Amino acid sequence: MGKRTELVRLFLAEQRHPETFYRRLASDAVARLPFSLTGARVLDLGCGPGHYTRALREAGATVVPLDIERSEFALPGGPPGGEVVADGSVLPVATAAVDGVLCSNMLEHTPDPVAVIGELERVVRPGGWVWLSWTNWYSPWGGHDISPWHYLGPRLGLAAYERTRHRRPKNEPGVSLFPVHVGPTLRHLQARSNLRLVDAAPRYYPSQRWILRVPGLREVATWNCLVLLERTAA
Repeated sequence: MGKRTELVRLFLAEQRHPETFYRRLASDAVARLPFSLTGARVLDLGCGPGHYTRALREAGATVVPLDIERSEFALPGGPPGGEVVADGSVLPVATAAVDGVLCSNMLEHTPDPVAVIGELERVVRPGGWVWLSWTNWYSPWGGHDISPWHYLGPRLGLAAYERTRHRRPKNEPGVSLFPVHVGPTLRHLQARSNLRLVDAAPRYYPSQRWILRVPGLREVATWNCLVLLERTAA
């Protein structure tokens, strides 16, 4: 309980101390992965400055950090080393070439999350894994910079943010931020023939998995949705 409380506290201070929060979030995520990383080939998709890349490497994995924007590598704590610039919906990775993919909070930043999920399915070998999280749109933090104005919708929420803050957000709806919902995403994952949904939980309080079984409530109360997937044999 203490660890969860600390994580929430760091999350609330993320705007002021981003490196502390993301470094802790990365180490926590990697420590909870339910398989050995020693010698594993892992893709860190949407790696940013490389907090997850470093945590994975410390656990023994060989990691390729990949992001669509070169500027993300230079954020506090970066660069990760060995970084690759590429689009997550068209990965420059061979089919079944990696043992696992870790993709933290990148899905809401792509206009085509279905294409990204398809690429995750393609590049992971049978028996491999996908660790995927995203900030669901109706979460209190779903609008990222423009929260809580995102509850007005992408267009009106952006306008309200700009009127009150007198600047444009880093993550602009329709440009680098797109609504991703829990229910439709879970249904899509369950419908994919070569992926098995192993687990789904609110990322910051995984013991409350029951929330994801309640339509409506899960869209708000999950805050950040985390799923663990296994790549089944073709």
